[in-house]
Amino acid sequence: TSGAFFARARSLCMENSALPLDAVQTRRFERELTALIPHMRAFARTLCGDATEADDLAQEAVLRALRYRTAYQPERPLDAWLRGAALRVFLDARARSGRAPTALGEECAGSTDRALERYEQREALERVLARLSSLERALLLRFHAQGRSVHELAAELGLPEGTVKSHLHRARRKLAEDMG
Repeated sequence: TSGAFFARARSLCMENSALPLDAVQTRRFERELTALIPHMRAFARTLCGDATEADDLAQEAVLRALRYRTAYQPERPLDAWLRGAALRVFLDARARSGRAPTALGEECAGSTDRALERYEQREALERVLARLSSLERALLLRFHAQGRSVHELAAELGLPEGTVKSHLHRARRKLAEDMG
């Protein structure tokens, strides 16, 4: 579970922690960080593709977040800061493993480039999704990401099916306009 995962990362970090924030800020930071662990694991999986390697990457990213928590600026989104930490962990691991792109050949050299490209695409998609209304975003994600039908969404939200279709259409149109 993410709670056990977080507890393990926190215990590993205690020896090397940065100067402590006040107790309220620390608790809030830890709560927000704990809530983001499932998202961090999913992001790590998109970077490395392997579930075991992704869990190691996510744990190291959380560990770094705890270690350098005083560098976090609360006015910035924590999830973006954490994804940046995960990307640095990913790139550091690739550099440590001695897999320089020029030495590996075209196939392996492209893996880091593809991971960075996926990261940039995900960031762009998140920025575009943030511009949608909460209803449009929820319908779009439930329909496309979760595979829910228009009928299911309408019943769940107590809306006519035509209204759900209209919201989905507007959301897709906004996405198309924003993403070019």
